[in-house]
Amino acid sequence: MKKQETNQIPTWYEKKSKRKFSGGGSGPKSKKNDVVGEKKDSQKKSSQKTFVGYKKNQQKKNVALPDFVTEIERLFDLASVPDDAKKILSNFQSIINSTHPLNSKQRSLLSDQIRDLSHGLTDQRGERRLGYMNQPATLSAYVHYFLWWNLVRLVRLFANLPSNFLNLGENDLCLDIGSGPLTVPLALYISRPELRTKKLRWYCMDISAQSLSIGENLLMTIATKLDGVLWEIVRVKGEFGADIKEKASFVFCANIFNEIVEDRQMPPDYQAKKITEGILPYINPKCENAKVFLVEPGVPNSARLLSLMRDAFMRRGFNPVSPCPHASSCPMDGKKGGKWCNFAFSTDDAPADLKKISEKANLPKERAVLSFVAMEKSPAQKSDEKNLSFRIGSDPIHLPGGRTGYYACSVLGLLLVVTDSNLLYGDLLSVPAPKRNLPVDEKSGAYILSLDDSKNFSRRTTTGSKTFTSGAEYF
Repeated sequence: MKKQETNQIPTWYEKKSKRKFSGGGSGPKSKKNDVVGEKKDSQKKSSQKTFVGYKKNQQKKNVALPDFVTEIERLFDLASVPDDAKKILSNFQSIINSTHPLNSKQRSLLSDQIRDLSHGLTDQRGERRLGYMNQPATLSAYVHYFLWWNLVRLVRLFANLPSNFLNLGENDLCLDIGSGPLTVPLALYISRPELRTKKLRWYCMDISAQSLSIGENLLMTIATKLDGVLWEIVRVKGEFGADIKEKASFVFCANIFNEIVEDRQMPPDYQAKKITEGILPYINPKCENAKVFLVEPGVPNSARLLSLMRDAFMRRGFNPVSPCPHASSCPMDGKKGGKWCNFAFSTDDAPADLKKISEKANLPKERAVLSFVAMEKSPAQKSDEKNLSFRIGSDPIHLPGGRTGYYACSVLGLLLVVTDSNLLYGDLLSVPAPKRNLPVDEKSGAYILSLDDSKNFSRRTTTGSKTFTSGAEYF
């Protein structure tokens, strides 16, 4: 990754937090004498932000993973998305136009409205009204553009989440808080063919009744195109905290709490506790494996909130299913000066018509980014003493000596995974438990895990655990 120019305009969340972040959740900018940092190139400068691993001309030669490394899953594998789901996403503009068409004047104003709403959701968040989705122009921009991008993100994610997490049963009751135009139900219906045959009952809550109505019309159209069962939708006009008549076995919350916390000046740990306490009454106490799915924009403040909510839910008997490969403390919790948990994938395969709208609105996207956590009420799982699993949580990082590293989350804490192989954001990998103490990176405090040194991963004939510095457990 090229070093950013010092005069680069800070992002909206950097302005708000008065901190400077490097791209991809990889933490603060490198210091001059850091042991691990970005490779400098004093003769080449560019003000354009580039993402290593996503620019085709910067891809390094593909090197196969060592045979002792097991790839468990990928978060955004396009091959997991059903063909009919890809078709729905590609033709989503025609679906919207069939249910909520724009006249010529509305279409001519769409790009400006999209750009205005984009500012309202990012650098001008403080000026945005809470009920912005009740404004016709704003709702139009959201449905014809932002909804589409959200579906691209969520369909890709839902198609790759563990099947046992989304194994909704016949007549299960789901709650979608801050549903808008039914973004989450639409994404689930499109991405998971096995759910299209189930009779599910959804409580969809939002302060904009018109937005809910648009979403229900879109769901009816998509269900018809996919020859599936139409889910029952119960529209609930109200804010987070509004009453519903039944308790849910599954609660979804997408892109809502970042908006709530912006309007309240309280410490993030207090906010996380209050939001968690607000969600719990919606959950059916008789459901033994109740589930909660939280997703927010992939920015530091959102990642910090989700990490704290993860902790709050764990204190109430819930455990993380994804993306966390463990139920220990979060090493990418978004604290000041540290890493924040977020995941990204290239938009090269995004619908062509959607990318054209982005370009026309001067909002080109090179990749889609999000932060999320999936929780299930269940007993805590014991750590695997023979293997170490870790989730890649950064772009590739240029290291001294021409090597490449990736930050990753593990039960040991933060890892710096060093390898000549190409890894992708969100890859979940497993190796035999290291048989020796891992060195520590002086910059980040991460344990350095070199995948190119196989002698570090010989399996022990006996199992056991041993505590080293910083309380990290090695096997």
